[in-house]
Amino acid sequence: MFLKSVAACLGLLAATTLSAPTAEGTTRLDTFEKRDVASELAPRLSHGASIVFPQDPNWQQVSERWTKYQAPSFKVAILPASEDDVRQIVNYAVSRNIDFLAQNGRHGYAPELQNIQQGILINMEQLDQVTIDQKTGIVTIGGGTVYEQAINATHAAGREMTVGSCPCVGVLGAGLGGGHGRLQGLHGMSIDSMRRMRVVLANGKAINVSPTENSDLWWGIRGAGQNFGIVIEADFQTSPQVPQGTHYDVEMQFADSQLEAVFKLLNQQITAPLPPQLAIDITFGANTTTLKPVIAVNFVYAGPQSAGRNYSAPWKALNPLTFVEANFPWNELPFKAANGLIAAQCLKYGFKNTYSVNLNTFDIPTMRAVYQSWGTFLAANPNVNASTVLFEVYGQEAVRQAPSAGSAFPNRATSAILTVITSWYTNPALSRTVDTWTSNLRAQMARTSGFDKLHVYQNYAHSEPVQAFYGYEAWRLPRLQGLKKKFDPRNVFGNYHPIPLPASGGH
Repeated sequence: MFLKSVAACLGLLAATTLSAPTAEGTTRLDTFEKRDVASELAPRLSHGASIVFPQDPNWQQVSERWTKYQAPSFKVAILPASEDDVRQIVNYAVSRNIDFLAQNGRHGYAPELQNIQQGILINMEQLDQVTIDQKTGIVTIGGGTVYEQAINATHAAGREMTVGSCPCVGVLGAGLGGGHGRLQGLHGMSIDSMRRMRVVLANGKAINVSPTENSDLWWGIRGAGQNFGIVIEADFQTSPQVPQGTHYDVEMQFADSQLEAVFKLLNQQITAPLPPQLAIDITFGANTTTLKPVIAVNFVYAGPQSAGRNYSAPWKALNPLTFVEANFPWNELPFKAANGLIAAQCLKYGFKNTYSVNLNTFDIPTMRAVYQSWGTFLAANPNVNASTVLFEVYGQEAVRQAPSAGSAFPNRATSAILTVITSWYTNPALSRTVDTWTSNLRAQMARTSGFDKLHVYQNYAHSEPVQAFYGYEAWRLPRLQGLKKKFDPRNVFGNYHPIPLPASGGH
């Protein structure tokens, strides 16, 4: 495929200018740039690599993003097949002062991504290997691997690890920001099970990063990792599966009038505290037929139904409209939990604008006001009917056992509840209206969050002060800035929740 791509690229040089629709995030590509890619970069890449331009038939397949909102644009996509390919692409881009973005699941939605225009897309999907050492339980995961692939491989080996709920998100992309998920109460966050990373830096060099190699970067890359390089692969310590690899799942829907009872019970279970095996997702969604808001609860216990029922019984006692129990193997859970609603979020179309806030407990009057606001907004803007207000309530035991100062992830004590407001729409004329409502809803919940400052999970961040996701302690930001100066002094990796540079920094 690589040789065909180069041949096609050379064969099209007779055209003066090549164009592609800007609506799809592509740009005009002049003859000189295309010739330069073909003659200067292509010969340095392996035969397994491929180069795709906007006019190629597979352009959308390799470049389409989860959201078009505040999206970057690219004039070429390159699919590396090896570590050296990534090194060569980085060297090429940096030498020509061209912005680039490495991605796999293509779910990142940081507003700063829109700063990349007419850049180079490094699509990591070919680097999707997953290998497991049966003796140690260490799994090596490639930089292009998504959660579904990692889950299938580890499940087949009788192992498990903390992964995100959405199967199409990139393992390492999410992991660099912390990596939270249903099993975090048992195994900690993704960064807690990481053992080594192989990273390509802005200078094109590839280095190992671990507790014993480049240990200063090891601290920063776990929690702020998108600021320092491209991860080629990472090692994670897996754990034996819960008995039979079975997870007890309960799907519930509640009437509007039961909202207060739902959040009262949630507060009780959170403060009990929540057992490490338990994860609960509460969603304010929409009935797409009636355009009325709905309250859905997904309850997942990592273990047998007999044990999980000790915690689901109080929910059943609330007399929900529906109460459906099932037992799923771990590899099926991403697609069946929440009636498949979370997996449906993988669809790549339209505009998705997301804000988030961490809560300590639920302020029940605020939850009622949020639900009413959602219903009013939905009625006034039917085009947003695929939107959700999601509350992720996952076990905290192993998360809080890890030392807060041990990594750049700062919010171990302030992540009992992660709120994710995702406004999903197809009419771009709604963008300003949607952003105003979504940001205002976040501000409303922040006022009664139970914290005196705003705290946000880095992967869910959107236009907050950086301390909200990199920490308010006086020493944290200077430490990150020192690492940035050492490993990326030109701020090449500065378009995803960037570490603010001192006045003399940047490029």
